[in-house]
Amino acid sequence: MSSPNPDRDEKLDEVLFLAETFDIPPFRAAALVADGAEAEALALAAIEHERQRDPLAGMPVPDPEKDPEHREKEIGDLGKPVVHEDSAPT
Repeated sequence: MSSPNPDRDEKLDEVLFLAETFDIPPFRAAALVADGAEAEALALAAIEHERQRDPLAGMPVPDPEKDPEHREKEIGDLGKPVVHEDSAPT
């Protein structure tokens, strides 16, 4: 977003904010911020920004070195007991 027009950068930031925070489609968000061809250009820039963004960045990923058959130890006190219908208190 290093264009020579800081006003356009601010508007693009607003469009991205509306699209990401409030889940507003980019074309509708751009129409709230600008008019006509400028709104269309902002929407297309927002869509391109979304394409380049990695939605899983910063998320933990499985360790590729770990054995696929590995299972973590069970934590018994966190599990809920299973109560069958015939043994449930009435």
